[in-house]
Amino acid sequence: MAKIILKSPYLKPNAVKHLANYTKYIAKRDGVEMPDDSKKFLEATANQQKVIAELLAAYPDSRELNEFEDYCRNITRENADEFILRIAETHGELFGNRQNYVSYIATRPRAEKIAEHGLFTDDGVPVVLAQAVKEVSEHTGNVWTHIISLRREDARRLGYDTVDQWQTLLRSQRNMIAQQMKIKPGNFRWYAAFHNESHHPHIHMMAFSSDPKEPYLTEQGIRTIKSELAKEIFRQDNISIYQKQTGYRDTLRKQGAEIIADIIRRINSGESINPVIGEMLYRLNDRLQKTNSKKVYGYLKPEVKSIVDGIVDELEKDENIRRLYDLWYEQYFNVIRNYTDTMPDKLPLSQNKEFKSIKNSIIQEALALSDEQFTFEDEQINNDIPSAEPSYTEVENAESLPLQSETGFSEQETPAPDPEYFRLLSQAEKGNRYAQYGLAKLLLDRESERYDPGTAVEWLIESAQKGYTVAQYRIGKMYLRSEHAPKDVMYAFRWLEAAEKQNNQYAQYLLGKTYLSGSDVMQDIEKAVDLLTKSADQGNRYATYTLGKAYLDGKDIPKDIGKALELLTVSADKGFEAAEYVLGKLLFGGEQVSKDIPKAMDYLTKAALKRNQFAQYLLGKLYLAGEDVPKDSVQAIYWLSKSAEQGNMYAEYALGKLYLYGRDVERYFEKAIALLTAAVGHGNPYAALLLQNIRNNRNWSYALGSLRLLIQLGRIFQNRLDDERKGKIGLVDKKLRSQIDAKKAAHGIRQE
Repeated sequence: MAKIILKSPYLKPNAVKHLANYTKYIAKRDGVEMPDDSKKFLEATANQQKVIAELLAAYPDSRELNEFEDYCRNITRENADEFILRIAETHGELFGNRQNYVSYIATRPRAEKIAEHGLFTDDGVPVVLAQAVKEVSEHTGNVWTHIISLRREDARRLGYDTVDQWQTLLRSQRNMIAQQMKIKPGNFRWYAAFHNESHHPHIHMMAFSSDPKEPYLTEQGIRTIKSELAKEIFRQDNISIYQKQTGYRDTLRKQGAEIIADIIRRINSGESINPVIGEMLYRLNDRLQKTNSKKVYGYLKPEVKSIVDGIVDELEKDENIRRLYDLWYEQYFNVIRNYTDTMPDKLPLSQNKEFKSIKNSIIQEALALSDEQFTFEDEQINNDIPSAEPSYTEVENAESLPLQSETGFSEQETPAPDPEYFRLLSQAEKGNRYAQYGLAKLLLDRESERYDPGTAVEWLIESAQKGYTVAQYRIGKMYLRSEHAPKDVMYAFRWLEAAEKQNNQYAQYLLGKTYLSGSDVMQDIEKAVDLLTKSADQGNRYATYTLGKAYLDGKDIPKDIGKALELLTVSADKGFEAAEYVLGKLLFGGEQVSKDIPKAMDYLTKAALKRNQFAQYLLGKLYLAGEDVPKDSVQAIYWLSKSAEQGNMYAEYALGKLYLYGRDVERYFEKAIALLTAAVGHGNPYAALLLQNIRNNRNWSYALGSLRLLIQLGRIFQNRLDDERKGKIGLVDKKLRSQIDAKKAAHGIRQE
């Protein structure tokens, strides 16, 4: 693993000579111990090994050096020599005094020289060696002697095997170093020299203040200097890491997301509900009823908190939750590995502050057990709304086929008994692209006796090759969506891009939507927005809606409520029912835009009348609750029934509960069971659990409460994993998050 080693010892004023043997060894190094090509790979001499043992006893922290690692791995004369020399340089007191130290690092062998010596400082300030020696040696305060070391392979790869790169680095980071040393920038003094060692090139930096009382370097300050220097040194590596992480996240989304989705599905199915959770919820409910303080975790007594923690512990026992928690930790460790090799211990879920929100959810769920309010259990509804797709007829109408006189033939030429087919066939065989498309369309009609999708595809390709954009769009979509043709994304994109070049708005929409989702190609947000915008500018209501929804959700592009509202309004005013529904819901909620109940109800009603099942369900829900609109049970039942007729599992479940409870309708057990059974068939986990408990004669309220908790926790994990994938970094504390953001900004990585 690439890494940087930083040591920050300091020389006190009037340093005295000691460890003479070590100094003597250094003095003799070039003449005695410097290995040549014939000897450097020989085993370290007895004298070298003796000196190393003495050094390790005197300076045990030297075991952290890269050079020591190299020496342990291969005990050669070369490695021994570099390790000894490095310790000597790290501990400047070995030189007896500052003057000797300054002279040594400026002139020692392999110090890269800028002029007659190797010292440099701030840009535009030439260094006179004698003056630098005098300034450092006569300074009345401490002088820190930072040594920054890299592996040779890392230095070469990153460009830090020349003095120029180090000059640029230290000059750009001098204020950061001064800040961590508690030195005012104007008082900061420093000199540095680069030693281009064969294995571990390194930089020596002497740093001090013109005010002798000012410097103060803590362990945290050293860590920060190391971190900031590493961020810059490994900038290119980190960009590559982020790219790899992006690739990993994409893989997680495309492949691992299937695992997560499967886990969520099994959580949602209510396959196994821990009965202990239900019992503990009732215990918690009982204690909360006797609690006078705020019903929030932080205000509860320790014994009540322990019940909440116990419920979290029981939730963690669920195999699905445990797998999601492991996935979250995997992502968490991937983030902090960029900053430290030391991984924190994995905490129990109940002790992890990142998930403290679940505790208040548990409290609310416990309180709901004694609440008579009707519940809908429709948390996942936003994920269930299908994406919008234009019909081929709509696409054709936007670019109308020529008149029959242009594609047909004279009455004398019209054969019987199938004139339309033969008319189109005749013109198609003559190369008429419109007739070729029309013929393909006829052959794709399942009601037609001429139904022949294989031949239809061939005619579509003929038409597309002649530049007819509708044919290009259709054949592209067919190969993209496996409609009458095998899935072939590259071939699909060939035709969609051909249509897009001719400014076909539907090809622009489909391409943009595909790039936005990243489902069949690598996600490209910039390209997606560009294509969707081009389509929207032509009045395409689907593109306008998709772009508006993307700005509203803020998952793939930065959230922009103003743009979202504008685009959704344009699409809704064009009569697009999906936009009407989303806009109505947005205006009704009033959380992100100004609440406007009349306008919201108008949009929702328009969408509901166009048979939008979600709008129908929401209208029924609103009329039933009677909070922001007058309660109207008749209207509620009407719209819920309309939605249920279309197989909306939420409407089926809500109606089933109403008939089961006898709420706002006459109790009708058989109808309730039928509706709940239908909801189960459409994948509603609450309906499945409710039916199961009805059949087993159990109290279903605690079971539903337990399932709600599991589903909510699953959703929290899913959102956290998705946030990390998008670079929102919800996995780390605020301090680390700010460091990561700063790192990304410094690397030129776009912030989400």
